[in-house]
Amino acid sequence: ILYHYCKFLSNVLYYKRWFFMNTILITGASRGIGAAIARYYANKKYNIIITYNTNKTDSDNLVKELSNITNIENYYLNLKDEDSINNLYSNVKEKYNTIDILVNNASLSLDNELEYKTKDEFMEVLEVNVVGTFLMCKYFDKIIENGYIFNISSTDGIDTGSNLSIDYNASKAAINSMTTTLSTILTNKIISICPNWVNTEAIQEMNQDYLKEEMKRINQERLINPNSIPILINKLINENTKNGSIIRMDSDINE
Repeated sequence: ILYHYCKFLSNVLYYKRWFFMNTILITGASRGIGAAIARYYANKKYNIIITYNTNKTDSDNLVKELSNITNIENYYLNLKDEDSINNLYSNVKEKYNTIDILVNNASLSLDNELEYKTKDEFMEVLEVNVVGTFLMCKYFDKIIENGYIFNISSTDGIDTGSNLSIDYNASKAAINSMTTTLSTILTNKIISICPNWVNTEAIQEMNQDYLKEEMKRINQERLINPNSIPILINKLINENTKNGSIIRMDSDINE
């Protein structure tokens, strides 16, 4: 009886601990910017909720890495499927009741020359990047209390877009516009962050000659450290940044 009582008490204390912790939800956090944000806020003892679409292995590995630091869970999410978004919302609401920060980081890029760019490709990029972000804001604003929504956009939505990524550029410009509009509607602050080229695994895996040409074209001297993104997020919160702001990021930021 004493054993079962101690086990019960341990479980109560565990769930009490994470229930009263701040909670952050990050989409597309298997690696790259999303993983950097997860690591940063894990060290701040937030509950971490991450999502993956195709990269479950890296998502599981991140959970294993951070599980000794804080409470962390990963969920499958298909931003092209509203039912998938609704299921995530229902699961998070049931377990956590509220969250403090939503980071819409998941994104899709399907680079192609204009001649070969298809309508299906274009629409898929818009559906993931724009409509998916919109639906995440619509659903999760309901369970964020005096918190923040951060949309990870890009300078490609402002003035650095490549000829190979017309749909991606358009989607990031749309996210910035949507952020401005939603700031007048949602109950929580919403901010768009627009980094330039960031030193993620995906960027390391791309054609490096093309990357050098692109960085030269837009006068970017070095890749942004992905750890700078969560530092910026924390800074924007601490400085009570204006609702609806579009924040350009061309270089690293230190704490």
